[in-house]
Amino acid sequence: MTLQQQVEQTLSKLTERLKQNPDQEKLVSILQSHTSFICQAETLDDYLEETKRLIDLAFNKTTQNDERLADRLNDQLELLAKLALNQKLIDINAATEYKSRVGKMHQTLAQYRQYLAQFDDQIRLNPNLPAEHSIFKRRERCLSAILQLEEKISKIEQKGYGTNRFI
Repeated sequence: MTLQQQVEQTLSKLTERLKQNPDQEKLVSILQSHTSFICQAETLDDYLEETKRLIDLAFNKTTQNDERLADRLNDQLELLAKLALNQKLIDINAATEYKSRVGKMHQTLAQYRQYLAQFDDQIRLNPNLPAEHSIFKRRERCLSAILQLEEKISKIEQKGYGTNRFI
């Protein structure tokens, strides 16, 4: 059996264990905030699929010696193994990761609001700008991003991660 097959078999076993976990939302919350994952999905399957693609890339002849790729794959598999084997780890990490993730989202929201204020100031200082000017488009995109981020924060906070019910 090749190393790639062994890694794929390990991922398969981890997948089975993770899918048996009744609290998929906590798992996804932890995976969303982990730096080795690129996707920011709402389902466990997307993270598992990303790891499968990473395995294929890591063992591809053109990218086989890429250390960053191997390190990322190792980090992903290590986290998946910890989550599959240790329920208590999930409970403790859920609270910690929640605080970190929501805190970053609030910082980003504050930054977006500063951008919006700057756009509004520019528009007020230049009342004769045509309606098709790029500043209006940028302001609308910024406002849209603020609304999306507020909605995301609201959903996460409604789930209640980080409260004492998990610890």
